[in-house]
Amino acid sequence: MGRRPLLTEVRQRLAETRVVTLTGAGGIGKTRVAARVVDEERDGHRDGRWWVELSSVGDPALVLPTVATAIGLQAPAAVALTELIADQICDRRALLVLDGCERQWGPVVDLVIFLRTHCPNLRIVATSRQVLGVSGEAVVRVPPLTVPPAGVSVAPESLAQYEAIALFLDRAALAGSGLRLTDDNAEPVAELCRTLEGIPLAVELAAARSVALSPEVMLEQMCNRLRLLDDGYVDAPERHRSLAACAAWSFDLCTDGERALWSRMAVFSGGCDFHAVEAVCVGDDLDAELQTDEIPGLLASLVDQAVLNARHSRDGSVRYTMPAYLAAYGRQQLDDRELLDRWRGRHAQWIAGLAVGFRAGWTGGRQGSLLRDVRREHANVRAALDFCASDLALSELVLGIVTDLDLFWVTTGLANEARHWLGVGLASQRGKPAERALGMLLAAKFAGLQYDLTDARALLARGSSAAETADDDHARGLLHVLSAVLAVWDGEFDAAVEAAQAAVPLLRSSDDAELLGLAVVGLAMAVAGDREAAVAAYERAIARSEEIGETFRRSLALSGLGELALEGRELARATELTSQALRMKVALDDRMGIAVGLDSLGRIALAESRFERAAVLLGAAQAIWDAIGMRETGNPFVRMPTSWESLHRCRRRLGKTAFRTAFRQGASLTQKRAIDFALTDELDLAESDRASLEESPLTRRETEVAALVAEGLSNPEIAARLVISVRTA
Repeated sequence: MGRRPLLTEVRQRLAETRVVTLTGAGGIGKTRVAARVVDEERDGHRDGRWWVELSSVGDPALVLPTVATAIGLQAPAAVALTELIADQICDRRALLVLDGCERQWGPVVDLVIFLRTHCPNLRIVATSRQVLGVSGEAVVRVPPLTVPPAGVSVAPESLAQYEAIALFLDRAALAGSGLRLTDDNAEPVAELCRTLEGIPLAVELAAARSVALSPEVMLEQMCNRLRLLDDGYVDAPERHRSLAACAAWSFDLCTDGERALWSRMAVFSGGCDFHAVEAVCVGDDLDAELQTDEIPGLLASLVDQAVLNARHSRDGSVRYTMPAYLAAYGRQQLDDRELLDRWRGRHAQWIAGLAVGFRAGWTGGRQGSLLRDVRREHANVRAALDFCASDLALSELVLGIVTDLDLFWVTTGLANEARHWLGVGLASQRGKPAERALGMLLAAKFAGLQYDLTDARALLARGSSAAETADDDHARGLLHVLSAVLAVWDGEFDAAVEAAQAAVPLLRSSDDAELLGLAVVGLAMAVAGDREAAVAAYERAIARSEEIGETFRRSLALSGLGELALEGRELARATELTSQALRMKVALDDRMGIAVGLDSLGRIALAESRFERAAVLLGAAQAIWDAIGMRETGNPFVRMPTSWESLHRCRRRLGKTAFRTAFRQGASLTQKRAIDFALTDELDLAESDRASLEESPLTRRETEVAALVAEGLSNPEIAARLVISVRTA
């Protein structure tokens, strides 16, 4: 199914070097790729093409006789077969394929070295889960089949262009399942192939199951994938009849140390780096299976055996990932020995330490790198929280991890997830009083960010009582901050000022919290009409932020100054301040902040009578709000008119058709293109793209927003017509 670029690469390598090894995890398709290469190389090796199946050879002494038989050599027993094989091939232009070398790796390596020396025109293709390691060897790592990217909607008729889906449909048809792609099952089929990681064996086994199970049901059962995908072809090699057998084949070939590391690394989710392996996978001094100084060599060995994939980052670091079915097998080995919870607990403690480090280092000038680190470990964070929630001894870690990662959830646009885990942590009734108070208050904040004001107020009331019980100044300060924000939303501006001013002295023990307090004072003063006091508060926040190398809160203060400049019709200054804030948000990849910046620049464009630009930017901001599940009116820590009012003004000035086209154009932009347009005012949209935008349908929410605005509905009417779905904890 496809794989044309891979075949081209293998043939190119074969033209350049004499030994090519196809390596990769079991079931990745090494044998089939080799077979295709042999078929396509028939003209280049006129003197012979030989295929040697070695995976079934259990005795090392049988390797040479098996090769001899494959090349047509009839030799008496007890002779030097290596030399006879070389003499038989001699200087012939031939191709020798050694399939499944990993089981008899040593004898195969010896043979390859000898043949490479004595047969100058021989080309060798080896398939092996472990590289041969001989000089001059070209290693080609066979990748998974292509799958649709996550988060991208693909029409059913276009899905078959992805190799994994084409294979799934083909094998399902052969199995007589009657499965056909429809609008209803296209996404489940795509998600199933993504979950199976495009591994051909897994896809084929799932296709066989499609006779009895729908793609949706198979997805629900992926937690038991080894048991689910166990019905392969009866004429397939034993190791390819199930995922469990495929994993067991590799596991049995490993040393005790490799097996120990494989099993322990299976507790990671989404990969890990070297330091994480050291932190999690090595026990105490009494750990007889694994020692710290063994880790580098064992990692290299597992990479060579295709148990791990090593991915090199731009910063020079290496990240290790394990195919999901191999990880499931590794966890099964731990579970069988009643060791799984021990290593999952160590993994959870590592994540707790990561979260503490994130909070402690937040105002030290490393915000961008800290966010990148935690985002890279997001899957591990989820896995750790999930385990802690199910383990009574570790359940108190949930609140600590979630609250320490507060600004990770905010900047990454994960309010739903933060609310979920905060709810889990609070429901456990574990944790110190101050920690529980903070958990309630942060839950109120995230509810507010999603404009779930009923839940926000209820949580704030609980948090107020908990903060007093805990006698914790930080919790009291955050309580005042959130009270000020809610007062702003309620139009109680004097109460907002009072609460904001009360917050600042309580938050001085933390640089970040103090900066937050100053930003909220600026907001409260601005809405109360005290422009001078608002500017002073924002400028104090900026000055303090610059002293400590902080970026996140500084961008909030700059946005606040930009809003004040916009209100004062200082449009050039408003653009400068807001653009500066947006650049900071981009550096942090702060999705909520980027949406705020695009929205603000859109309203500045509206004030400049640049209506098409305004509609494009407002559409781009709307798309991000929808994607992160936050209220479209924006970030409550920055004073701004509602986006709805801006959309109405745009619609009136542009007209219904022009507004819809421009808004749709903005909503269809990638985040990068939207930012580039916001900061450079350059957007090259081809006429064909414009025509497509005018003809193509909007997403459901985009259609609702644009249509209601185009109809001229008032804000209350829009609010009544729109349904904003918020998942609560």
